[in-house]
Amino acid sequence: MQFPAFVKRRQVLLPTLWGLFILLLVVTLTASLIIRQAGHFLAQQAPINGQVLVVEGWLSEPALLLAAKLFRDGNYSLLLTTGGPNTRELNPTYPSFADKAAAFLINQGLEPSQIISLPTPASAQNRTYLSAVIVRDWLANNHPAISTLDLFSSDVHARRSFKLYQMALFDDVQLGIYAAQPSHFSLAQWWTTSDGAKSVITEIIGLSWVYCCFSPGEKNSHQERWGIY
Repeated sequence: MQFPAFVKRRQVLLPTLWGLFILLLVVTLTASLIIRQAGHFLAQQAPINGQVLVVEGWLSEPALLLAAKLFRDGNYSLLLTTGGPNTRELNPTYPSFADKAAAFLINQGLEPSQIISLPTPASAQNRTYLSAVIVRDWLANNHPAISTLDLFSSDVHARRSFKLYQMALFDDVQLGIYAAQPSHFSLAQWWTTSDGAKSVITEIIGLSWVYCCFSPGEKNSHQERWGIY
């Protein structure tokens, strides 16, 4: 009686020592190139010279000064500031980062009639995404003809903000992005400082989460604005 075979002889190709060396070299060089370019990749620069400049209000004062310069030099009709409740101070002068940034920009000489503060309420939703929803709805209710925006964000946070704004704006508005330059590290050598390493690694994780796991909910739904508690 012949029994069925439980094993089979197969030929397996394994790299030689030189082959293994070349493979490791290619992997190392590729990883090194990706690491070196991570800062520039995250600090996305793709402005479109839109009709409106949207500024994330939690940015540093040097970044806000750059935003003011971009507004003066561009052909923007409005500057919108965004941001949630100001939780960095015990007794804040301005209740939200949107209000604080707007006041700062007005103090720098920008025309108050061209600056609109759009505070983001406290919510369980992603704060940047909710800010984008606030911008989208305000434009739809007040300036429905506006179809192009430039977003001004912070260095390596820019690509994540850009993605979240794209998700919130759908296809209603064309979006561009500016990224402020970091003040405490170099994009080209971000791994040489603790600030750079912390910022880039945090943003890589955050951007990965947005792509793989973030679900904002249907447009105009309760979840889109308030999230799930």
